[in-house]
Amino acid sequence: MALKTTVLVNGINNLSDARYCAGMGADMMGFNLDESHPDHLTEEAFKEITGWVAGIQLVGEYDHASGHHIHEQAKSLNLDLVQLNKTYLIDEIRKIGKPVIQKVFINKDTIEAELLDMLDLYKAEVAFFLVYSDDFTTIDETNIRLLRDLSGLYKIIIGFGVEKQNLPAILDEVRPYGIGLQGSDEIKPGLKTFDELEEIFEVLEE
Repeated sequence: MALKTTVLVNGINNLSDARYCAGMGADMMGFNLDESHPDHLTEEAFKEITGWVAGIQLVGEYDHASGHHIHEQAKSLNLDLVQLNKTYLIDEIRKIGKPVIQKVFINKDTIEAELLDMLDLYKAEVAFFLVYSDDFTTIDETNIRLLRDLSGLYKIIIGFGVEKQNLPAILDEVRPYGIGLQGSDEIKPGLKTFDELEEIFEVLEE
């Protein structure tokens, strides 16, 4: 089904989330494959989950792995994109050989000019910037202007503060390339609730 904007769902670690998000029309599905992360997926688990879904781009999420390692694993697992959760050196990004989603962080002390300088430096090397925040919990007058400015210049995916109530305003006023959502653990194998995701997808379908 067609949605109002591009949707990336990060942190997929179970088949229930994978099948639900694919069925709802999400465009990209992210899996943490970085062995340094305590909750990373093994290659075997990744293959088992993704073998049941189709028609969605697969994203490997990394925090510390080298560009060479990411390149080899992305090729082995047929990843469509790679998401870097920290800022890699440009030389490392060039080793990856797949379209890159670069995660960038904003907070209350972010200086827009400095952020724009960084994004300008990386824009030729990455496909999308995933904007995230550990400081802001929602999108409101304290950050909407910055997000609107970024979305006018780059392919921005907003990965924080997206809720059913503010999603229409985000799409109309900020106009990002897409939004980023988050998967979650199963209650027990095969048992899962999708209340938060369902609310977002309902708005995107209208």
